[in-house]
Amino acid sequence: MTELSKKIVKIVLMTLGDDLENKFNDSEFNNCHGYLRINNYSPPQILEEEEEEVEGLGKHTDMSCVTIVYQDEMGGLQVRSKDGRWIEMNPCEGTLVVNVGDMLEAWSNGRLRSSEHRVVLKKPANRFSLAFFWCFEDEKVVLAPEEVVGEGNERVYRPFVCSDYLKFRETNEEGKFEKVGFTVKDFAGINGR
Repeated sequence: MTELSKKIVKIVLMTLGDDLENKFNDSEFNNCHGYLRINNYSPPQILEEEEEEVEGLGKHTDMSCVTIVYQDEMGGLQVRSKDGRWIEMNPCEGTLVVNVGDMLEAWSNGRLRSSEHRVVLKKPANRFSLAFFWCFEDEKVVLAPEEVVGEGNERVYRPFVCSDYLKFRETNEEGKFEKVGFTVKDFAGINGR
């Protein structure tokens, strides 16, 4: 998963501009680390007859640079589009879902969007997924390089230390750790962008 994460970040950097993967991959992403989480979403003991689906995990963004998800055949992962619609990420054997996280959104000066997503349970059975989070080191200062911001463009995020953002998310009463309500935009966004 570490090697796959490195390849994904390199490809993402290629999409942001000419030769950015060679210029910034090692200097900015070399000290990233990852961790794997096994998620077990259990439905309520009793489903109401009128309920077609129940929330397994509320809407949130990931605090990582990228998150790689493998979901079981139950499905239930939904991603919110720019226009606010929830789109099903139907499981397909042999595929993974890759989410851009808050740290990469800030590092890219908002050119990449951290995906708001949730999990819904549609059957009265447990749903399992594996999520691998590829993250900057805690002491990293997140600041979009000038080449990523682009000539004539303004910064949309002020620089911040990763661990400070993690503390903000973990201790925020309304946000309750990974929940949407407060994200990197609220923490480091310039002029409410």
